[in-house]
Amino acid sequence: MTAKKVLISGGSRGIGKSIALKFAKEGCEVLFTYKSSDQEALELVKYINENYKCPPAKSYKCDMADAADVKRLFKENKEEFSSLSALINNVGGHGKLKPFMFCSNEYFQEILSMNLMSVVNAVREVLPIFIRNKGGRIVNITSIAGTKGNPGHSPYAASKGAIIGFSKSIVKEVGGMGIIINSVAPGFVSTESTNDVPEKYLKMRIDNSIYKRMGMPEEIADVAHYLGSSSPEYLTGQEIIVDGGITG
Repeated sequence: MTAKKVLISGGSRGIGKSIALKFAKEGCEVLFTYKSSDQEALELVKYINENYKCPPAKSYKCDMADAADVKRLFKENKEEFSSLSALINNVGGHGKLKPFMFCSNEYFQEILSMNLMSVVNAVREVLPIFIRNKGGRIVNITSIAGTKGNPGHSPYAASKGAIIGFSKSIVKEVGGMGIIINSVAPGFVSTESTNDVPEKYLKMRIDNSIYKRMGMPEEIADVAHYLGSSSPEYLTGQEIIVDGGITG
């Protein structure tokens, strides 16, 4: 199945934006959510609609970590979303560099909610659509921190690891209904969120890469698009690592 209409959470910037552009370039109808930046969302919609031969792109303001807001999003756009062929769960963030002993329960829960519950909320709403349509694809953007850990980012690593287990569990429940679920685990990728990374830490991560550079969001987008559109049915329940050989 080739994706015809995709919903991307957190699609206005960073990796999500690159994923949106990749799907648009391939002629797919792109719908994406964003939480706060109206201007960035408007600019991306305008760019896609002016530069790609695909159905008009649309953006939706929604806090994907808020179950009620996600339910509202799907209810208000029931007809539009009824023909979704793919969901890309990209919303997330690593938070501040902070040792676990300095992480309050409230902060830990905040990061868990942003990364894990945003996925849970979206999957809960999209599954009835995919089941009714007898097929659909879900791609969750995780992180190598979810399996390898990352000092100073324990809430982030815990949330991304939880997404992996969640994905593998859900696909065992609904895979027989034509629903394909995979994850993409990026390594250190050059986006707005890495602009404030300490130089020493940045150098250490780059030195660990075979190619001695950061990954590009377009490289993650290529893999997400493949899994969300044309990858074989037999490729499901997996996490694809894209990290320049760091974990190899």
